[in-house]
Amino acid sequence: MDKREFSHLKAYLWRWSLWLRLRDSLTGMVWGAAVGLGVGLALALAARLWPWLPTGEVMTLAGLLTGAGAALGTVTPWLRPRPLRRLAWLLDRRLGLAERLTTAWEIRRRRLRTTPTLARLQLADALRAARAVDIRSRLPLRAPRRGALLFLTLAVALAVSLYLPNPQDEVLRRRAAVAAAIEEQVAALEEARAEVAQAEGLTEAEREALLQALDEAIAVLDESPTTPEEAVAALSEAERSLAELQDPGAAAVQEGLSRAAEGMADSELTQGIAEALAAGEYQQAAAMLSSFAGTKGEALTREQELELARELAQAAEAVADSDPALAEQFARAAAAIESGDIAEARAAIQEAARQMGAAGQRIEGQQAVESALSQLQEGRGQIAAAGGGQEEGQLAGGAQGGQAGQGRQGGQTGPGGAGNQDGQAGQAGHSEDAGTGAPYSEIYAPERIGAEGTPLDIGREGEGGPTTGSGSLATNPGQPTVPYQEVYAAYAEQAGAALEGSYIPLGMKQYVRDYFSSLEPEP
Repeated sequence: MDKREFSHLKAYLWRWSLWLRLRDSLTGMVWGAAVGLGVGLALALAARLWPWLPTGEVMTLAGLLTGAGAALGTVTPWLRPRPLRRLAWLLDRRLGLAERLTTAWEIRRRRLRTTPTLARLQLADALRAARAVDIRSRLPLRAPRRGALLFLTLAVALAVSLYLPNPQDEVLRRRAAVAAAIEEQVAALEEARAEVAQAEGLTEAEREALLQALDEAIAVLDESPTTPEEAVAALSEAERSLAELQDPGAAAVQEGLSRAAEGMADSELTQGIAEALAAGEYQQAAAMLSSFAGTKGEALTREQELELARELAQAAEAVADSDPALAEQFARAAAAIESGDIAEARAAIQEAARQMGAAGQRIEGQQAVESALSQLQEGRGQIAAAGGGQEEGQLAGGAQGGQAGQGRQGGQTGPGGAGNQDGQAGQAGHSEDAGTGAPYSEIYAPERIGAEGTPLDIGREGEGGPTTGSGSLATNPGQPTVPYQEVYAAYAEQAGAALEGSYIPLGMKQYVRDYFSSLEPEP
């Protein structure tokens, strides 16, 4: 009988234990969520002081911490072991059973000695008290007030912290943009390095210098972390090194060969050469030209020989300014063909083909340098822009910084409107439309006030100084002007100096020259 009744009492204890665990689980969930939210708030505040985590990630991390705290608080009561004696003691205190459950357990385990009658009476009393307990009403299932209030307070504080703009987000955004730009530039420089390694027309010294400059730039960009200033400085240093390998005459040679190609395009004999030159296939063009000096193939008629002589003479004129040696061989070959000296013509054509191939190698080598320079400049601009610096065209510290300054200085006094920040000087100096032949207007050229260095005292009216509209300053009444033709030469000279001193991609300088040529006054 005692054993069966004690089993009933144990059943009550286990049922109440489940309820206690459920109640403790709810309490643990609230407090755990509050603790996780508090840690998230601390991280959010730290993220406003140091640029280490963007707001979006802080929000995600705070949510994960809150969820983790709630889950840990929920699971912990179910994982913690609770012996029967501990459970009896806990229920006695929470349900107000005056140690009935603990006493029954100790008597059953013979830890408390008493008479059988008293033991039976005590167990029966414990069962009556247990049956009278409504644990749901005595220990209701609800969240703790203080925990819920703390959770709500922390949630509001976190929401405000995440809602208000965080100045560190811009710093992180720039860092990410810089990192992405650096990664992109490393890949681009690796590609440029591979092109340089395979480029023809470079001497071994030039190739080694190019590869060394690119390798040094890549090594700096690969370092982590790399600041925008360090990356831009590395690219600028590489750019300065490559700028020393520039060949100012290569662009003129390329332009001369382009003009030669235009002249050769109207003949079937030289059309293939013209197409190869236009496509930049200089070695192929040289091989086609050399074939005229060979002994294989059909012999040319005298009419075809004279046509070839005319094409070679035109090519000589086209390259005369840019490559006099090649022009000489073209002219020599044309003269030999016209005079009927075939052996001399073949020798001249062979030499012209060799020099054309050398000119092509010169252009190709310069194109490799220009391509690397262009990539460095583009990378420098992108990294500086990503870091919140100046735009690509306004970067300071580039390889051509001093030269660009000269270009700007020349541009300020050149034709077409430097010297007038509003861009109106060019309109005033050159008023004719293209091809109209209308006369050029005169431009405003005021004398300098105080040109001899004499200090001028310009006071306010009534304070001892000259009054408005009178005095010795009015030495240039009206609008002094000088003819445009008289100032164009000085402007053109300064613009030309700036053009040669500034870095302009290969093949583009001629467009700038053509622009200034269009401004040249008619004689």
